[in-house]
Amino acid sequence: MSSNYKSYFYKKFFLIYFITLSLFIVVDIMDSERITLFSFEDSWNFILYQIGFCLISIGFFSAFLANLLWKIKRVK
Repeated sequence: MSSNYKSYFYKKFFLIYFITLSLFIVVDIMDSERITLFSFEDSWNFILYQIGFCLISIGFFSAFLANLLWKIKRVK
């Protein structure tokens, strides 16, 4: 891996990650007028598991998009 790819990936990854996370929260709030990622009736272990799973899933999605953008940039 070249350092050019690493710097591009890290720059794009965090940008895509925070945009995706923000969109996820905004859509969740618009849909139900509050953050429904967890319910206060749930146990804290389940809430942390659910939030962690969402953050990890968004991370994988962001890495996929950053890698895809690099491949598109490299082809052009």
